[in-house]
Amino acid sequence: MSGAGVKIGILGLGRIGTRLARLLGDERDGLRVAAILARRDAGDVPRDLACADWDAFLARRPDIVVECASRETLATLGPKLLGAGIDLVPLSLTAFCDPAVEAALTQAAARGPGRLEIPPGAIGTLDLLAAAREAGLSSVVYRQSKSVAAWRVSPAASLVDLDAVSARSVILAGSVREVAAKFPNNLNVSVGVALAGLGLDRTRIELVADPAATATTHTLEIVAEPGTASLQLGGRAVPPGGDPIDYTTFSLLRVLRRRVARVAV
Repeated sequence: MSGAGVKIGILGLGRIGTRLARLLGDERDGLRVAAILARRDAGDVPRDLACADWDAFLARRPDIVVECASRETLATLGPKLLGAGIDLVPLSLTAFCDPAVEAALTQAAARGPGRLEIPPGAIGTLDLLAAAREAGLSSVVYRQSKSVAAWRVSPAASLVDLDAVSARSVILAGSVREVAAKFPNNLNVSVGVALAGLGLDRTRIELVADPAATATTHTLEIVAEPGTASLQLGGRAVPPGGDPIDYTTFSLLRVLRRRVARVAV
């Protein structure tokens, strides 16, 4: 869609939803936040944007909705949004690890009229992977490396013996569907990688604990007929459980701005 006045809806006001609402708060670039539905108070987000319930949110008729809430919210409301003709950009991608949810969302998108667009999130871009898929993509490995302390505030603490990690080690590995399902709030980016490439069952994920690490690192390794490729993206040093302010919010901005851009890049 081009032109001014694309109406944005936001589901969820956690760190990312709040940051996105603030960044879009001045109706810039032809984008306007029209509705916000969240469980918690909107804080300094304008109260006239807050919707009391789903019906009030839908009545605002957003053109596109960004889901920043939870995988339960995506599973429940995603098909309804697509069926109502509203485009959807979901962040809680671990919802796709459930085959029934994956089928419901993809089938709803196929029926339309709403369109489902997968954002790259913290890894910044999926363009190279999607291009490789068009030309003999045969192998994809996504690797996420963190400090031992950072893994302690994730489900890894109950899945592996982190006390035994004394050197850089792969602590969990398998298909994205297997591993990401155990990390509902941590591995959304791996599902985006899988959806852009070989799917959740054929994309391999490795979780790495590194006692020397000070930031989360994302690595993507691709084998395809045009050639091999390796992408590594490092984050900022933050305390375990802190707000990384990574590329996730800004990848959403790019998706939204492409809706109105006269020159899209």
